[in-house]
Amino acid sequence: MNILARSSFYLALAAGCSFGAAANAADLILPEPIAYQDDELLLPAVSGVNGKWELSGGLFNPGGIGFRAAGSVSIPLGERFGAQGDVMATWTGSDLYLAGAGHLFTRDPSLYLLGVTGGVVVEPGVATLGAVGLEGELYLDRWSLEGWAGVAAIDYVAILPPDQVGFFAIGDIAFYPTDDLRFTVGGSYILGDTALHLGAEYQLTSFAWPVSLTTDARIHSGGAYAITAGIKGYIGGEPGKSLIDRHRQDDPPNRALDLFSAAGGLLDPDPPTDEEICLYTEEDFGDWIYDDGDCYFDDGEQNPG
Repeated sequence: MNILARSSFYLALAAGCSFGAAANAADLILPEPIAYQDDELLLPAVSGVNGKWELSGGLFNPGGIGFRAAGSVSIPLGERFGAQGDVMATWTGSDLYLAGAGHLFTRDPSLYLLGVTGGVVVEPGVATLGAVGLEGELYLDRWSLEGWAGVAAIDYVAILPPDQVGFFAIGDIAFYPTDDLRFTVGGSYILGDTALHLGAEYQLTSFAWPVSLTTDARIHSGGAYAITAGIKGYIGGEPGKSLIDRHRQDDPPNRALDLFSAAGGLLDPDPPTDEEICLYTEEDFGDWIYDDGDCYFDDGEQNPG
């Protein structure tokens, strides 16, 4: 696992471990639910210890009909800060993917969220993708602007394709036509792969426990796509809280799930061609030439291998 992937993993682990540490300090995880500052209502960064789970299924390419499960736990760290740990497991019909992420952030639920987030996605025996960067949200009445951007790196088990390090960005514009309905449009760029994202979530108000119906679609420039539908449940927080308030007062997005979704075909690349195998070498003693199925050194001697 490369350095960036390890760093992202440790950040995710730190956010998860902070739950246990904060649990021993009641003054950290029990902020005042409502306070006033300069005669204005001021809410804490996280209203209280809370979590969410989600189950979904649909069509994945590469892959086929698959399923995924994800969950998050958020905790307040005093009044102005919070932490969240995310996990995800996805079976695409042919391959298994595991992911984790961690957030450390400050937030004013009436205005913004700002923090640092790291995540890791692993396809066992194939590749490890790590990402770390800044995460931010801006709240404009019924609109939310959400983003996460920084540096990503992918480490392949096989020699080819070559490992990559570069920029990534994931962004969404969300609109809440009602307090319990959210529509999302956005996009992502990660190590050369771009994608368009569409999503929706509707919180059902007739259940004793908060439950939402979700749908999500992401189409990549390289041909990969995922179209899913499922359910999401919320644990903790105030009873009867609206969907928009849950998103702004409790839990940021599950970035383990977002990182996997943005990766597209990067985690499952096409096998290298004969030309790519020919031209790849870890030695500096010469250049290879590929011509009509034959592989040569630049001195004209055919490669016997």
